[in-house]
Amino acid sequence: MAAADHNMDFIILAAGQSRRFSADMPSPGPAKQFRLLSGKLVLLHSLDAIGCWPHCGRIMVVLPEEGVDELVTNQLKEAARSCPVPVQFTTGGATRTASTLNGLRALAEREHSTSVAVHDAARPFVPHHVLDALLAARKAGADGAVPALPITDTVKQVDREQIILSTIGRTSLRRVQTPQAFAFDTLLRLHEAFAGGDSHAKVTDDASLAEIAGMKLICVDGASELEKITFAEDLNMMQNSQQTETRTASGFDVHKFSPDESGPIMICGVAVDHDQGLIAHSDGDVGLHALCDAVLGCLAMGDIGQHFPPSDPKWKAASSDQFLRFALDQVTEAGGHVSLLDVTLICERPKIGPHRQEMTDRLSQITGLPASRLSVKATTSERLGFTGRGEGIAALAQATVCLPSSYTGAKG
Repeated sequence: MAAADHNMDFIILAAGQSRRFSADMPSPGPAKQFRLLSGKLVLLHSLDAIGCWPHCGRIMVVLPEEGVDELVTNQLKEAARSCPVPVQFTTGGATRTASTLNGLRALAEREHSTSVAVHDAARPFVPHHVLDALLAARKAGADGAVPALPITDTVKQVDREQIILSTIGRTSLRRVQTPQAFAFDTLLRLHEAFAGGDSHAKVTDDASLAEIAGMKLICVDGASELEKITFAEDLNMMQNSQQTETRTASGFDVHKFSPDESGPIMICGVAVDHDQGLIAHSDGDVGLHALCDAVLGCLAMGDIGQHFPPSDPKWKAASSDQFLRFALDQVTEAGGHVSLLDVTLICERPKIGPHRQEMTDRLSQITGLPASRLSVKATTSERLGFTGRGEGIAALAQATVCLPSSYTGAKG
């Protein structure tokens, strides 16, 4: 499968004028997507969440035709620079469909993935498990996939005077959310045809357009966090709802070379030729050990020795990739995700440069993260200390993890 098939591009619609929201506000102000939510623009919450998803390819943000003020522009530019994936901006149109078409056209001018998802900026919190489900549905052959929730309230049909006419069965009803995912070329073709035709069909989202075209659409499980800001009270409620926080922690590991055993030695999951082996209980992979400690640090779960004690014969000569996977599993169970893993290897020899790409590829296999979220670096200690004398190898790692702010501790 081509690399583009493993990723999904995103269009974030932020061109609306928020008339219902503004009518509910006591004084004029910016559109809802440019209001502050927990100290950050509403738009930037979804941009950050989507940009940190491991399978995100490229993001196109669609802004109002009339532009935005300088302060917002500067915040958007800074967010784009710090995002781990490419972020571009384009202007929207008078309607939602026109803005989506502009976003698709702008993406089509660049290298793009085979799948694209369209998201409303007014839905600031985007759980990664929903994005995983959308991508899985596309890979399984669905023309399109939308997140949806069952309707739990009783639904009544009323007339213009609000007189109840009947009760509507809710078993087959769903509340549809965004992002909504489709084949890129198909969605572009649908919007081009809609814009060029004289259809008066009511199109409130991209799924509506796909339904008219007779496409095969499926629903995946949505999320309560994906609620939309429509009125001022929605924004106020979200201020008090569950938020996410970013944590960064470090890890360090060192192993001594063995004068009695020859290599190869394991570094970041790769067997590297060396004239000496390592003295260690497990396979002695300093890179993976340091990364494991960094991830555990973000979770406040202690260190690798607490979970895989060297006194336990079970871990004798064990492959260290399972240690790192354990730490990553704790992040997933906590409802979080890893944004970046960075490791610096410290040694005079063996030389790391010739193996750097292989190490990055191996880390990607172990963690499921793309290379853009993995950093493998190397340095020497200028022949100072034990590494400088060639007596061993060390590794310093950092991990950046996003967790629900309600996180109180992972199991393990």
